[in-house]
Amino acid sequence: MNRRLGLLLTLTTAAVLVQQQILLRRPPRLVQIKPQHLHSGSAGLDLNFSRPMQLKAVDSQSHLEPALRHHWLGSHAALRLILTPTTAIKAPIQLHLAGRDQRMNALTAQTWWWDPRPWLLVTRELKNGQQLQLLDRQGTWRPVSPIWTKLSAVVPLGNGRGVAVVASDDNRNEQIWLQPLKPRSLQHDRSALEPPERLPVQQLINENVLFGHISSNLNGDLLVQTGGFLPETERNELIQANGKRRQLDLPSAGPMELLPGGGGLVVPSYDGINLMPLANKGGTMQSLPGNRELGAFCAASGRALLIRHWPDYRRSIELVLPGVAPRQLWLGEQAILGVACDGKGERIWAVIGQWTGDWAEHTLLLLDGEGRVAKRQSLDAWRMKGGTPLQFDPVSGRLLLTVIREQQHDAHPALIDAESLQLQEVLPIAVEQAVWLNP
Repeated sequence: MNRRLGLLLTLTTAAVLVQQQILLRRPPRLVQIKPQHLHSGSAGLDLNFSRPMQLKAVDSQSHLEPALRHHWLGSHAALRLILTPTTAIKAPIQLHLAGRDQRMNALTAQTWWWDPRPWLLVTRELKNGQQLQLLDRQGTWRPVSPIWTKLSAVVPLGNGRGVAVVASDDNRNEQIWLQPLKPRSLQHDRSALEPPERLPVQQLINENVLFGHISSNLNGDLLVQTGGFLPETERNELIQANGKRRQLDLPSAGPMELLPGGGGLVVPSYDGINLMPLANKGGTMQSLPGNRELGAFCAASGRALLIRHWPDYRRSIELVLPGVAPRQLWLGEQAILGVACDGKGERIWAVIGQWTGDWAEHTLLLLDGEGRVAKRQSLDAWRMKGGTPLQFDPVSGRLLLTVIREQQHDAHPALIDAESLQLQEVLPIAVEQAVWLNP
């Protein structure tokens, strides 16, 4: 009996050891690959492997077509590819992926097609209402949502997997909707690169509200602020990218905004703005007094642009760096219509305006991180539509604005070269606003 038991244990141990050796010699696998939107370059990919990889081997054995400047980061089984090209990306990229793990086992070589360019998304004016439409690579406008009476707010999710909207009906009641999308910008075959697939629309709040505000971060989380028709019916809810919901008990004097990288949000107060953590415990609030409002985030660096309103009616643009007092970049009497920055906060764009007779003259500025004006360009017969964003796309090196021409009422998307500030194209389509949608 003892001999049988010993033999059984020996055979079991041997089987386990053989299985371990087989597993150790099995080549590593690519478990997941997805776009990374929080980066200091123009675009990035996150790759997770089944085994810890040799970073140098992946770097030396993988290559891109065309041969864009790039670098690899990370350790163990999680690596990141960051693109830092010197020119605009105008076509899909082919990634030839190869390398070895820490035990010198080779990764099975594979090819991926990747289009890091964002999609141009607009609120299209139709006869029977407004609709979200997307411009595909062939220049065709594709509907990606139902038709609503009016869209008062449009916020693409930071991970590219949907668009949240605040829609109004004929009675001016507002509803909060999510139009989910399935990205298709990363495929094995180039022919499979397509605009995101439209999925069934979802109503996020199952009741009409008096007002609504929405904000998203690059993780795809969504903050929904609503107010009902009765006193003390204000509600703040965080809807995470995985579908989990959490009520936030946060007093606010206005719309709140999620930080791009997650983990916190900007909360306006009656005497300034506060940076607050989303964690229930262990976080500290940072306050910045003064009549300030958030202008834009510089996502990769933790920096942000603020617009400050002074008692003498001047306005200023401030660059906020983590742990440092705000740096004033610009001060003047002109109105500030919109601001944007690159990932590091080293290039800042602003549209300023002043009235000249019956028309507001708008000027586009390019500033460096110290506030020096590098370029200045008048929009001439065009002006930026109030309440719409100014956005920068690092992939194509372009700015996106919604503009109106003198003596006309229709607004149009406008694309501007971010370096020269020259107007490249005004698209001949009437829109409420235009925004970038991450791929």
